[in-house]
Amino acid sequence: MKVSNLTPLSCEIAVDDKQGHVYTLPCTTVAWKTQRTDRAGSLEFTFLGGDQYADTTFELNCGDIVRMQIDGDTIFYGYVFTVENKGDGTFSATAYDQLRYLMYNNTYVFAGKTATEIIQQIAADFGITLGEIADTEYPIPKLSKDNKKLLEIISDALCETTYATKETYVLYDKAGALTLTNINDMRLPLAFGDSGMLTGYNYKESIDNETYNQIKLVQDNEEDGCRDVYIYQDSSNIANWGVLQYFGSMDSGYNAAMIEQIGVALLELHNRLEKTFKLEARGEVTCRAGAAIYIEIADLGVADYFLIENADHTFEANDHSMSLTLKVVT
Repeated sequence: MKVSNLTPLSCEIAVDDKQGHVYTLPCTTVAWKTQRTDRAGSLEFTFLGGDQYADTTFELNCGDIVRMQIDGDTIFYGYVFTVENKGDGTFSATAYDQLRYLMYNNTYVFAGKTATEIIQQIAADFGITLGEIADTEYPIPKLSKDNKKLLEIISDALCETTYATKETYVLYDKAGALTLTNINDMRLPLAFGDSGMLTGYNYKESIDNETYNQIKLVQDNEEDGCRDVYIYQDSSNIANWGVLQYFGSMDSGYNAAMIEQIGVALLELHNRLEKTFKLEARGEVTCRAGAAIYIEIADLGVADYFLIENADHTFEANDHSMSLTLKVVT
């Protein structure tokens, strides 16, 4: 495959064929996407086949290593999963970071393990390279998962930790190393809104998705053969919105005090309006899913930190733009 020279992008794409060859690939477009939960980071890039300006010959294959660098810093490190020849001289490829290898199912039973220890165990079992993993400290009484995606198992462990400690953590791949960070350590010194940087936005308030004003938790009582029921509610918000119920089952490893702690935390986390932003802005590579940025727009009465749920970055010619989906942090 021959690759044409083109106007360079603001990012550099390098391909390692694992045979001792590294190629810098001139691309027409690059799209880097991250999501805070449930999905691996991805890099989609497009390039043209050879013409009279071609100066490099190589084969792009599934499994090749791909790096995206900006000013010498590695922003993305992953592996090619798809290669497409469009038949018009154009080629495209999609690479994913290590989280992609956590999208396969397995069965685990953990008792008294922290989310940190669970991540370390799964990473060791599946050959995942670890970076800096925050100590979540809280020992989860019991976590039993049968035929579930590895990433889902880890996400459930992190949710259990949040409910018990009110601390939220983000799992992501940082330049080829799986990393776990408390969201309090991911606030960026960036402000969007009246101060500038925005090119467009959409702001929404809703109770339609993850808002709950009644938490119902049940646990099988093996002694008397019935179910113990625990309910936590906000009667004033029920009067305003009607009953918006969250239902969950608790493992036998949880005692009444633990269940109450989780029920109270769930109500505190979800008994409120869901405030979301979708914004378009000039690209800033530190804005990845899991980070938090400050939004201040006087006309909306908004002045708060928002957590980046999805970050889509696009590189074309010398232009770098981004589209972010955010939720309020506090």
